[in-house]
Amino acid sequence: MKPPALAFVLPALLAAALAQNEARPADRAPATKPPFVFEPGLVELRTVIERCGIYLQRNILVDDSALMPNAARRAKPVPAGAAAQPAAPADGPTGPFVELQLPVVTDANGCEEMLSSLLWSRGLALVPLDEKKGVYEVLAMGGPRAKEIMARAVTRTPEQVLARPSLRQFVMVVKELQHTNAQIANNALRPFFSANGNPNPNLTIGNIGNATTILLTGPQDMVATALQLLQTADVPQPPDARPELTQRLDTLAQQNAQLAQRIAALEEKLGKQGK
Repeated sequence: MKPPALAFVLPALLAAALAQNEARPADRAPATKPPFVFEPGLVELRTVIERCGIYLQRNILVDDSALMPNAARRAKPVPAGAAAQPAAPADGPTGPFVELQLPVVTDANGCEEMLSSLLWSRGLALVPLDEKKGVYEVLAMGGPRAKEIMARAVTRTPEQVLARPSLRQFVMVVKELQHTNAQIANNALRPFFSANGNPNPNLTIGNIGNATTILLTGPQDMVATALQLLQTADVPQPPDARPELTQRLDTLAQQNAQLAQRIAALEEKLGKQGK
């Protein structure tokens, strides 16, 4: 009995396909993603979120409660005795909007950074629900769920943060200092990033149990600024470098020693003359 012909044909076809793919690796190269364009004009923020979500291949949840402070549009009151008229079409956006004078053309990273900045300008934050699955949510920084924004800060390395210093998503970074005391750095940085009456969450700085580790939590752009300052200041001091105050004290001590020697010499001379 002869074996079926397919038992010999299918392995041959599979081997031919694999050989063809190996011979032409360029055919397997992914296509370049087209740029994203933020169109000029007046556009509702919800539309921008939807377009960016599709381009970034993410699900971005937007609840009306987050947009409600600017989304409410009151109907014009009807005068007493007048017949009710059909509602006229809206002559503008019914929710928070953005207005650009010129188009902004950018890539995937730029799209995410621009979206986070536009949301930030309206008091909103882009928060991950499940970062691995690409599910995000828009929350109001002044709303009832504002505490969740800081609680959902994702862990990043200093290198990851510095690679994208314009992104406004909440992150948590642990920075190891080499030449600077962490408590001193904490006290020095805190006044520059204090809230100063700003209702939006800002940078939070803390220590983790030792004198070399500092913890930074907040919007990624602020964390990047703090990391840049720490990198600039965390350098070894020259062996002969001393603070100016110490040098002045040493100079005064030398002058006092010289004056004491002169006074002792005068006293000795006067004592001899008195005898």
